[in-house]
Amino acid sequence: MKKVHCLKRFVFLVMTLGLITTFTSCDDDNEPKPNDPVLTDVVGDYTGKLQVVAPVPTAEEGEEAPEGTDVTAEVTNENVSFEKFPVEDLIKAIVPEEAAPGIIEAVGDVNYKVKYTPAFNDDKTAISMTFAPEPLIIEFNLPTVEPTKGEGEGEGETPDMKVEVTIAAPEAGSFIYAGSKLAFKLQVTGVKVNGEPIELPAATFSFGLAKAK
Repeated sequence: MKKVHCLKRFVFLVMTLGLITTFTSCDDDNEPKPNDPVLTDVVGDYTGKLQVVAPVPTAEEGEEAPEGTDVTAEVTNENVSFEKFPVEDLIKAIVPEEAAPGIIEAVGDVNYKVKYTPAFNDDKTAISMTFAPEPLIIEFNLPTVEPTKGEGEGEGETPDMKVEVTIAAPEAGSFIYAGSKLAFKLQVTGVKVNGEPIELPAATFSFGLAKAK
């Protein structure tokens, strides 16, 4: 009888340990593993190049394509943020060529944020980023305009300028795990100066960035 009693206790102990192991395994399955991809993997600081792509290529046959403009960006859970959004080419297209350098200096650094929504691709080797750009607003003062003769005496005028740039995302961007590469495009679809639309050829800003280690 004693052996049977001991056997029953042993069987009960084995069953209990089995249940504990099963529950522990289920809990572990529900928790993300340290190396599992998560959508926040895209968050970080980036450096790279910006290429401005015009609708009609300006480079002649045999001419090398420009290297692009150095650019940095910060990606948070919701936005891709630029502390110095490159607006030089846009300003040069709006104001007279001789006035552009002074305007660019007066504008200074332009901050711009683009909201995005992330999603994995099928095999989780990349994160797709759907952008929702808002208009880019640039405000500055033109250089002082001195009155011409016959217009009266007094100080020169300093007209205010407000430029509203409508931006679209023609396609989703992508963060690729291999090399931690981030690529996306933003397209200028319209420009207003002091509320009045002006005609400018559409241009696409193509970003090729890499995550800082």
